[in-house]
Amino acid sequence: MNAHDPTGGSARRATAVDQPDFVALSPATGDEHLLRLYCMPPAGMSAPYFQAFTSYLPATVSVHALQLPGRGRAIGTAVHTDPHHLGRLLAERIRQDDNGHPYAVFGHSVGALLAYETVKCLTRQGHRPPTLLALSAMAAPHHPDFTTRAPDVLLGGREGIEKLFGRLPDHAGQDPRALINTWIPMLADLLLALQFPPHQGPPLDTQLALYGGEDDPVISPEALAGWNDISSQPATPRLFPGNHTYPLDNVEALSARLTADIATSLRGRACPVSGSGSHSGG
Repeated sequence: MNAHDPTGGSARRATAVDQPDFVALSPATGDEHLLRLYCMPPAGMSAPYFQAFTSYLPATVSVHALQLPGRGRAIGTAVHTDPHHLGRLLAERIRQDDNGHPYAVFGHSVGALLAYETVKCLTRQGHRPPTLLALSAMAAPHHPDFTTRAPDVLLGGREGIEKLFGRLPDHAGQDPRALINTWIPMLADLLLALQFPPHQGPPLDTQLALYGGEDDPVISPEALAGWNDISSQPATPRLFPGNHTYPLDNVEALSARLTADIATSLRGRACPVSGSGSHSGG
């Protein structure tokens, strides 16, 4: 799962399939003003979850999506369930990639918790923070929404899983092994999310962006706004039509909102994120 470094930097150390890594979904265009966007997918999903977004983000934004063990080409490898250990690994990967350009971090659902933990680890390690931390469809660790509703998902079998993550592949229902391979990373990510303790230490000092679905059955707007309790730069939640899986139905609108928030976070820097080749543009 080693991702090619599109910036022309020094060669990266190869990453084994049983280790988390970031996959470059949209390579750099050669523009000297490049921002890396690190994307963390929802429970059970892999890097291609964000492929559709690359068509609507500016060409000056290089999208790098998280690929975790236990899914995609790495099916059958041991999954991660320790949020702190995984956060440290992801922080180290970002530090290895650092080429001096600004970067942003975006996470959806359980991926939002991973994004938060990664940025927290980067801050503790003394590394420069991202210009933007964008969190989608997840309650802050201290808010009870997720933990009170998660048992219904865990005990609801396939129906409970699909209520939260959308319809599972048809072949998974016909092949027990395929269903298990689909469920393992989902359940592991849910277990990982349930182990997040409340935030400790000073508030996060990074510009925040909050996104959610208008009809999300798991995360309420109030729970989403709870992230402001642990941030020194609070944000107003932006809601889109749909439920917990709303990003896949609002790719263009969400990409435009994310582009605008990235641009705001870069004010005062000589690093524009608009340019030709982008549908969401300016």
